[in-house]
Amino acid sequence: METEYSPSRRTGILLQGALVLWLLAAGGYFFYLANQDTSGLDFLLHMMIALVLFAPLLIIGYRLYALFNAVYILRRDGLMIRWGLRREDIPLNDIEWIRPAAELGFHLPLPWLRWPGAILGARRLPELGQVEFMAADIPHMLLVATSSKVFAISPEDVNGFMSQFQRINEMGSLTPIPAQSVYPRLLIGRVWDDRLARMVILGSFAVGLILLAVVAIAVPGLDEIPWTTAGTTAPAERLFLLSVLDGLIWLFNLIFGMFLYRRGEDQIIAAYLLWGSSALTGLLLLIGSLLLVF
Repeated sequence: METEYSPSRRTGILLQGALVLWLLAAGGYFFYLANQDTSGLDFLLHMMIALVLFAPLLIIGYRLYALFNAVYILRRDGLMIRWGLRREDIPLNDIEWIRPAAELGFHLPLPWLRWPGAILGARRLPELGQVEFMAADIPHMLLVATSSKVFAISPEDVNGFMSQFQRINEMGSLTPIPAQSVYPRLLIGRVWDDRLARMVILGSFAVGLILLAVVAIAVPGLDEIPWTTAGTTAPAERLFLLSVLDGLIWLFNLIFGMFLYRRGEDQIIAAYLLWGSSALTGLLLLIGSLLLVF
Protein backbone atom coordinates (compact mmCIF):
# COMPACT_ATOMS: atom_id res chain seq x y z
CA MET A 1 0.00 0.00 0.00
CA GLU A 2 1.65 3.19 -1.21
CA THR A 3 0.09 6.56 -2.05
CA GLU A 4 1.88 9.63 -3.41
CA TYR A 5 0.76 13.13 -2.48
CA SER A 6 2.12 16.19 -4.28
CA PRO A 7 2.33 19.74 -2.91
CA SER A 8 0.46 22.53 -4.65
CA ARG A 9 2.82 23.49 -7.48
CA ARG A 10 1.03 25.97 -9.71
CA THR A 11 1.70 29.23 -7.83
CA GLY A 12 5.29 28.31 -6.95
CA ILE A 13 6.15 27.27 -10.50
CA LEU A 14 4.64 30.41 -12.02
CA LEU A 15 6.35 32.72 -9.52
CA GLN A 16 9.76 31.09 -9.53
CA GLY A 17 9.69 30.43 -13.26
CA ALA A 18 8.88 34.10 -13.91
CA LEU A 19 11.70 35.18 -11.58
CA VAL A 20 14.19 32.91 -13.34
CA LEU A 21 13.19 34.24 -16.77
CA TRP A 22 13.29 37.86 -15.58
CA LEU A 23 16.72 37.49 -13.95
CA LEU A 24 18.08 35.77 -17.05
CA ALA A 25 16.70 38.46 -19.33
CA ALA A 26 17.81 41.39 -17.15
CA GLY A 27 21.23 39.88 -16.45
CA GLY A 28 21.70 39.06 -20.13
CA TYR A 29 20.74 42.62 -21.08
CA PHE A 30 23.35 44.18 -18.79
CA PHE A 31 25.89 41.58 -19.93
CA TYR A 32 25.17 42.68 -23.50
CA LEU A 33 25.58 46.35 -22.51
CA ALA A 34 28.92 45.52 -20.90
CA ASN A 35 30.02 43.87 -24.14
CA GLN A 36 29.03 46.99 -26.11
CA ASP A 37 30.42 49.65 -23.75
CA THR A 38 33.26 51.79 -25.06
CA SER A 39 34.48 53.01 -21.66
CA GLY A 40 36.03 50.90 -18.96
CA LEU A 41 33.90 52.42 -16.17
CA ASP A 42 30.61 51.68 -17.91
CA PHE A 43 31.80 48.16 -18.65
CA LEU A 44 32.60 47.44 -15.01
CA LEU A 45 29.30 48.97 -13.81
CA HIS A 46 27.14 46.96 -16.22
CA MET A 47 29.12 43.79 -15.59
CA MET A 48 28.63 44.19 -11.82
CA ILE A 49 24.87 44.64 -12.26
CA ALA A 50 24.72 41.54 -14.49
CA LEU A 51 26.56 39.41 -11.91
CA VAL A 52 24.27 40.64 -9.11
CA LEU A 53 21.23 39.67 -11.20
CA PHE A 54 22.67 36.25 -12.06
CA ALA A 55 23.61 35.39 -8.47
CA PRO A 56 20.06 34.54 -7.16
CA LEU A 57 19.50 32.15 -10.07
CA LEU A 58 21.27 29.37 -8.17
CA ILE A 59 18.86 29.49 -5.24
CA ILE A 60 15.69 30.12 -7.22
CA GLY A 61 16.59 27.59 -9.91
CA TYR A 62 17.26 24.86 -7.35
CA ARG A 63 14.03 25.59 -5.48
CA LEU A 64 12.09 25.46 -8.74
CA TYR A 65 13.67 22.09 -9.54
CA ALA A 66 12.92 20.85 -6.02
CA LEU A 67 9.26 21.87 -6.28
CA PHE A 68 8.92 20.04 -9.61
CA ASN A 69 10.18 16.83 -7.97
CA ALA A 70 8.63 17.20 -4.51
CA VAL A 71 6.42 14.35 -3.30
CA TYR A 72 5.19 12.85 -0.04
CA ILE A 73 4.90 9.06 -0.16
CA LEU A 74 2.68 7.50 2.48
CA ARG A 75 3.14 3.76 2.94
CA ARG A 76 1.99 1.24 5.50
CA ASP A 77 5.52 1.14 6.86
CA GLY A 78 6.14 4.90 7.03
CA LEU A 79 6.32 8.31 5.39
CA MET A 80 8.88 9.22 2.72
CA ILE A 81 9.49 12.91 1.99
CA ARG A 82 11.26 13.92 -1.23
CA TRP A 83 12.14 17.56 -1.84
CA GLY A 84 14.91 18.16 -4.35
CA LEU A 85 18.10 16.62 -3.01
CA ARG A 86 16.57 16.39 0.47
CA ARG A 87 15.17 12.99 1.48
CA GLU A 88 13.62 11.93 4.76
CA ASP A 89 12.29 8.43 5.53
CA ILE A 90 10.21 8.23 8.73
CA PRO A 91 9.15 4.80 10.07
CA LEU A 92 5.47 4.60 10.96
CA ASN A 93 6.18 3.79 14.61
CA ASP A 94 8.29 6.97 14.87
CA ILE A 95 5.38 9.26 13.92
CA GLU A 96 3.81 10.56 17.14
CA TRP A 97 1.07 12.69 15.58
CA ILE A 98 0.06 14.60 12.44
CA ARG A 99 -2.14 17.69 12.55
CA PRO A 100 -2.83 20.82 10.45
CA ALA A 101 -0.63 23.79 11.30
CA ALA A 102 -3.77 25.95 11.55
CA GLU A 103 -4.91 23.89 14.57
CA LEU A 104 -1.80 24.47 16.68
CA GLY A 105 -3.39 27.21 18.75
CA PHE A 106 -0.42 29.56 18.36
CA HIS A 107 1.37 31.35 15.53
CA LEU A 108 3.87 29.12 13.72
CA PRO A 109 7.02 31.11 12.80
CA LEU A 110 8.14 30.36 9.25
CA PRO A 111 11.64 30.30 7.73
CA TRP A 112 13.05 33.72 6.87
CA LEU A 113 13.96 33.03 3.24
CA ARG A 114 10.66 31.82 1.83
CA TRP A 115 8.12 32.51 -0.91
CA PRO A 116 5.16 30.61 -2.41
CA GLY A 117 6.36 27.24 -3.62
CA ALA A 118 9.44 27.27 -1.41
CA ILE A 119 8.76 27.35 2.33
CA LEU A 120 12.01 25.67 3.23
CA GLY A 121 14.34 25.82 6.19
CA ALA A 122 14.28 25.12 9.91
CA ARG A 123 13.17 26.95 13.04
CA ARG A 124 13.55 26.01 16.71
CA LEU A 125 10.40 26.72 18.70
CA PRO A 126 9.90 26.47 22.48
CA GLU A 127 6.61 24.60 21.99
CA LEU A 128 7.72 22.10 19.32
CA GLY A 129 11.49 22.00 19.32
CA GLN A 130 13.20 21.74 15.92
CA VAL A 131 10.80 22.23 13.00
CA GLU A 132 11.98 21.55 9.46
CA PHE A 133 9.86 22.97 6.65
CA MET A 134 9.48 21.17 3.31
CA ALA A 135 6.27 22.80 2.12
CA ALA A 136 4.91 24.80 -0.80
CA ASP A 137 2.18 26.84 0.90
CA ILE A 138 0.62 27.62 4.27
CA PRO A 139 -3.09 26.66 3.77
CA HIS A 140 -2.20 22.99 3.15
CA MET A 141 0.51 22.76 5.80
CA LEU A 142 0.59 19.72 8.09
CA LEU A 143 2.95 19.06 10.98
CA VAL A 144 4.43 15.59 11.36
CA ALA A 145 5.87 15.07 14.84
CA THR A 146 8.59 12.47 15.43
CA SER A 147 10.79 11.69 18.40
CA SER A 148 13.61 13.90 17.08
CA LYS A 149 11.92 16.80 15.28
CA VAL A 150 8.75 18.06 13.61
CA PHE A 151 8.40 18.19 9.82
CA ALA A 152 6.15 20.74 8.11
CA ILE A 153 4.76 19.41 4.83
CA SER A 154 1.97 20.55 2.51
CA PRO A 155 0.18 17.84 0.51
CA GLU A 156 -2.41 19.43 -1.76
CA ASP A 157 -4.96 16.75 -0.81
CA VAL A 158 -4.85 17.30 2.94
CA ASN A 159 -8.04 15.36 3.71
CA GLY A 160 -6.95 12.40 1.61
CA PHE A 161 -3.54 12.37 3.28
CA MET A 162 -5.01 12.49 6.78
CA SER A 163 -7.58 9.76 6.00
CA GLN A 164 -4.92 7.51 4.50
CA PHE A 165 -2.63 8.02 7.48
CA GLN A 166 -5.48 7.17 9.85
CA ARG A 167 -6.16 3.90 8.03
CA ILE A 168 -2.48 2.96 7.94
CA ASN A 169 -2.00 3.86 11.59
CA GLU A 170 -4.94 1.65 12.59
CA MET A 171 -3.53 -1.31 10.65
CA GLY A 172 -0.05 -0.84 12.06
CA SER A 173 3.25 -1.66 10.40
CA LEU A 174 4.89 -5.08 10.34
CA THR A 175 8.20 -3.94 8.83
CA PRO A 176 8.80 -0.19 9.35
CA ILE A 177 11.09 1.44 6.80
CA PRO A 178 14.60 2.26 8.05
CA ALA A 179 14.93 5.84 9.24
CA GLN A 180 17.02 7.85 6.82
CA SER A 181 17.97 11.50 6.43
CA VAL A 182 19.73 12.62 3.25
CA TYR A 183 20.86 16.24 2.90
CA PRO A 184 22.33 17.99 -0.18
CA ARG A 185 25.66 18.32 1.62
CA LEU A 186 25.95 14.52 1.69
CA LEU A 187 25.98 14.53 -2.12
CA ILE A 188 28.74 17.14 -2.06
CA GLY A 189 30.64 14.90 0.35
CA ARG A 190 30.24 11.91 -1.99
CA VAL A 191 31.62 13.89 -4.92
CA TRP A 192 34.50 15.21 -2.81
CA ASP A 193 35.41 11.69 -1.67
CA ASP A 194 35.68 10.59 -5.31
CA ARG A 195 39.37 11.16 -6.12
CA LEU A 196 38.88 11.49 -9.89
CA ALA A 197 35.94 13.89 -9.51
CA ARG A 198 37.89 15.98 -7.00
CA MET A 199 40.92 16.22 -9.30
CA VAL A 200 38.86 17.22 -12.35
CA ILE A 201 36.83 19.84 -10.48
CA LEU A 202 39.84 21.37 -8.74
CA GLY A 203 41.84 21.26 -11.97
CA SER A 204 39.20 23.18 -13.90
CA PHE A 205 38.91 25.65 -11.02
CA ALA A 206 42.69 26.18 -11.06
CA VAL A 207 42.60 26.92 -14.79
CA GLY A 208 39.93 29.54 -14.10
CA LEU A 209 42.08 31.16 -11.42
CA ILE A 210 45.06 31.29 -13.80
CA LEU A 211 42.85 32.92 -16.44
CA LEU A 212 41.63 35.51 -13.90
CA ALA A 213 45.22 36.22 -12.78
CA VAL A 214 46.41 36.70 -16.36
CA VAL A 215 43.55 39.09 -17.13
CA ALA A 216 43.99 41.04 -13.86
CA ILE A 217 47.73 41.47 -14.51
CA ALA A 218 47.33 42.39 -18.19
CA VAL A 219 44.45 44.88 -18.06
CA PRO A 220 46.18 47.73 -16.11
CA GLY A 221 48.96 47.87 -18.69
CA LEU A 222 46.66 47.97 -21.73
CA ASP A 223 44.45 50.69 -23.15
CA GLU A 224 42.78 48.69 -25.89
CA ILE A 225 42.72 45.17 -27.27
CA PRO A 226 41.77 43.73 -30.68
CA TRP A 227 38.12 42.74 -30.70
CA THR A 228 35.72 40.53 -32.62
CA THR A 229 35.89 42.23 -36.02
CA ALA A 230 39.20 42.67 -37.86
CA GLY A 231 40.58 46.14 -37.35
CA THR A 232 38.33 47.00 -34.39
CA THR A 233 39.45 47.54 -30.82
CA ALA A 234 37.77 47.56 -27.40
CA PRO A 235 38.65 48.70 -23.86
CA ALA A 236 41.08 46.35 -22.17
CA GLU A 237 38.56 45.78 -19.36
CA ARG A 238 36.57 43.58 -21.74
CA LEU A 239 39.14 40.87 -21.13
CA PHE A 240 37.27 40.25 -17.87
CA LEU A 241 34.40 38.93 -20.02
CA LEU A 242 36.49 35.82 -20.68
CA SER A 243 37.02 35.22 -16.98
CA VAL A 244 33.34 35.82 -16.18
CA LEU A 245 32.27 33.49 -18.99
CA ASP A 246 34.65 30.79 -17.74
CA GLY A 247 33.30 31.15 -14.19
CA LEU A 248 29.67 30.84 -15.31
CA ILE A 249 30.46 27.75 -17.40
CA TRP A 250 32.41 26.16 -14.53
CA LEU A 251 29.58 26.77 -12.06
CA PHE A 252 26.88 25.45 -14.41
CA ASN A 253 28.90 22.32 -15.22
CA LEU A 254 29.66 21.75 -11.55
CA ILE A 255 26.00 21.87 -10.48
CA PHE A 256 24.60 19.94 -13.46
CA GLY A 257 27.37 17.37 -13.10
CA MET A 258 26.42 16.78 -9.47
CA PHE A 259 22.83 16.07 -10.48
CA LEU A 260 24.12 13.51 -12.98
CA TYR A 261 26.53 12.05 -10.43
CA ARG A 262 23.78 11.33 -7.91
CA ARG A 263 21.99 9.11 -10.45
CA GLY A 264 24.97 6.74 -10.57
CA GLU A 265 25.95 4.19 -13.25
CA ASP A 266 26.60 5.70 -16.69
CA GLN A 267 25.54 9.15 -15.48
CA ILE A 268 28.74 9.34 -13.41
CA ILE A 269 30.81 9.16 -16.60
CA ALA A 270 28.70 11.97 -18.06
CA ALA A 271 29.43 14.03 -14.93
CA TYR A 272 33.19 13.46 -15.35
CA LEU A 273 32.98 14.58 -18.99
CA LEU A 274 30.99 17.67 -18.04
CA TRP A 275 33.49 18.68 -15.35
CA GLY A 276 36.38 17.94 -17.71
CA SER A 277 34.84 20.21 -20.36
CA SER A 278 35.14 23.07 -17.86
CA ALA A 279 38.91 22.62 -17.80
CA LEU A 280 39.06 22.45 -21.61
CA THR A 281 36.93 25.59 -21.94
CA GLY A 282 39.14 27.40 -19.44
CA LEU A 283 42.27 26.43 -21.38
CA LEU A 284 40.79 27.68 -24.65
CA LEU A 285 39.75 30.97 -23.05
CA LEU A 286 43.20 31.30 -21.48
CA ILE A 287 44.83 30.84 -24.88
CA GLY A 288 42.40 33.37 -26.35
CA SER A 289 43.25 35.94 -23.67
CA LEU A 290 46.99 35.49 -24.29
CA LEU A 291 46.47 36.03 -28.02
CA LEU A 292 44.54 39.23 -27.31
CA VAL A 293 47.18 40.50 -24.91
CA PHE A 294 50.24 39.70 -27.00
